Amino acid sequence: MPLLPFIPRPVTGGNHIGRQGLVRDLRRRVANGESVAVIGGPKLGKTSLVRSALEGLADRRVIEMKLREELSPLREEMSGAILVLDNLDHLPVERIEALLARVSTAEPGNVILTGGDRLRAVLGTTSLLPGTSIRLYPLSVLLDGELRQLVGGMMVTSIAMWTGNHPYLAKLFLHYGEAFLSAGREQWEPLIRQMAEEIGEGAERRVLQYLIDCGKPVNPGKAAIDTGIEEIKVVADRLVYMGAISRWIRNDEATLFAGCRLLNNFVTGRPFDFVK
Repeated sequence: MPLLPFIPRPVTGGNHIGRQGLVRDLRRRVANGESVAVIGGPKLGKTSLVRSALEGLADRRVIEMKLREELSPLREEMSGAILVLDNLDHLPVERIEALLARVSTAEPGNVILTGGDRLRAVLGTTSLLPGTSIRLYPLSVLLDGELRQLVGGMMVTSIAMWTGNHPYLAKLFLHYGEAFLSAGREQWEPLIRQMAEEIGEGAERRVLQYLIDCGKPVNPGKAAIDTGIEEIKVVADRLVYMGAISRWIRNDEATLFAGCRLLNNFVTGRPFDFVK
């Protein structure tokens, strides 16, 4: 009997694993009236993070808009409310700009934006919310300890090896078990393909290929020297925000690591055979 497809849903409260410190800090800043942008690649947990932070602000009025290709009218009275604009990367750049221009006249108390590289680029080049300072909250893959919390003791090494600690891919692996590569392919391949397309063929692809070839965590300074890319932090930032690589402190040393075999095999054309 075929397994039922995994249905991803935002998780909050006790079901939200990891990032507790980030949840508390985000909640505190929003409660103080700050505006924030949670930046991360697809299915890295942006919506879950925001909703978990807002759970502790039950006394505040929250208006959440899920964004798609078409913009919805801003009919609801927003003055003084917390306005959440979720998944802005679903919109073209010009529509993001148009929406934020409209928001600026609605005078919400503060705004929470979520999106990926497109939103980050817009916020970095244009001031679309006059008088509003927006703090960036970049997401990345889970820490090793957070992955263990999520999956327990079951196959944690295999899950980390294939998923690079990506939360969505890890949950897929938990759902399908060793049938993950075949039975779950229709769900993980579109995400991997999207990540590879967003990485492109420029400096990000060069750094990713270099890290894949190294096969182990590498100091960013060494990566800069070996690849000849001086702006290694900028390039690594983008790969980290996508969920393509991890950036951790290991043995008191900063490291970059391409640990997602699914993505690595896709970009290098290697097979996806399951290896215990």
